Amino acid sequence: MVIFFITLSILILSLLCVAVMVFKLSRQPAEPLSLMQYLKLSISGVIAFIADTLGVGSFAVNVALAKLTGTFRDDEMPAVNNGAQVIPGAIESLFFMSFIDVDLTTLLTLVMGTCVGGLLGGFVVSHLSKQAIRLAMVCCFALIIMLLVSHQFRLLPVGGELTELNSWKLVIGFLAMVVCGALTSVGIGLFVMVQGVLFLMNISPVVAFPIMTTAGAMQQPLTTLVFLKHDKIPLKKTMILSLSGCLGVLITIPIFMQLTITWLHLLLLFILIYNFFAVGRSYLRSRPSKNYEQTPTPASLVIAE
Repeated sequence: MVIFFITLSILILSLLCVAVMVFKLSRQPAEPLSLMQYLKLSISGVIAFIADTLGVGSFAVNVALAKLTGTFRDDEMPAVNNGAQVIPGAIESLFFMSFIDVDLTTLLTLVMGTCVGGLLGGFVVSHLSKQAIRLAMVCCFALIIMLLVSHQFRLLPVGGELTELNSWKLVIGFLAMVVCGALTSVGIGLFVMVQGVLFLMNISPVVAFPIMTTAGAMQQPLTTLVFLKHDKIPLKKTMILSLSGCLGVLITIPIFMQLTITWLHLLLLFILIYNFFAVGRSYLRSRPSKNYEQTPTPASLVIAE
């Protein structure tokens, strides 16, 4: 019964969000895109959501590909990342919930925390400037890089055998997921953050998949609706990214259990480092220069020049 309720909630939220996106897109002036732009967006969507289905997450990959291909501006990425995730994320969640058993109380509590964080974060980010978004992204990239490095060098636990959380651990998990949900609003991927939280709490890595995909499937439509309210999403390009992402999910699902994701976490680490420097460079280049009082140049120097 609970699984049915969760499934129904995911479908309702996803369909509502997609309906609003399509409605708003139909009311906008036609946005001409070249064949090359269609190709870039489609390939980006497939690659990003192959990584997403494997647990790496699509957000960092999307940011890197947008930088390489020039498909989106930095300030568009928080809305694009959440909006593109709605349809593929729902497919992933339904697959992992049916494939892997997880404690329902733990699942519901953590998903609720993510949804609360996603709503709060969406309202805040919708009012941030481009530079503030870049700075927030750089800080979050740095945090996740440190988390991944800690995992690679076994400085932090990499997951245990628990399949559920109880008492105070459940409360801490809820609060941590509120923070994770809020950070997705600045374009930072939910999966790595959720994996970090669950691994630190000794949750089995396999059980992390239905939790993080269901949390994403519930949170991302809510965050996207907030961005839609403030007209922050380039809808046509986001929809192309999302629909091609569904193909990436469907390609990856049949071979999910036959793949190892250790090397993919290393790949994600390099992608995050690239994003850290790329977005950081954009932030530094766009900082307003300080206005210094200029002293008059002596005439002799002017003549010499």
